[in-house]
Amino acid sequence: MKRYLNPGDVIRLKLPYSEVCMHMRVAGTVMEVELTASGSAQLWKDREKFFSPVLPGEAGIYCNSNGYYAYPAES
Repeated sequence: MKRYLNPGDVIRLKLPYSEVCMHMRVAGTVMEVELTASGSAQLWKDREKFFSPVLPGEAGIYCNSNGYYAYPAES
C-alpha cells in the first residue's frame, strides 16, 4: 500500500539503505522526513533539521510518472 504526500507533509519512516543514508549513517533508522516545496526531502532528528535536504528517492519517497510523491506504508 502506498501513501501519497504533498509538499509540506512530514512523515515518520524507516530510512532505506540508500547510498546517501548510509553515508549520513542514518540508514535503517526511523526519522521524520518532510517533503519540501522545492521537491527535496528534509530529514529531522529530535525536532531539528538533520544536515541538508536530500533527494526524495534517497529517503524512500518516490515520484510516479504523474508527478505524485508516495512512500510505501505498512498495512
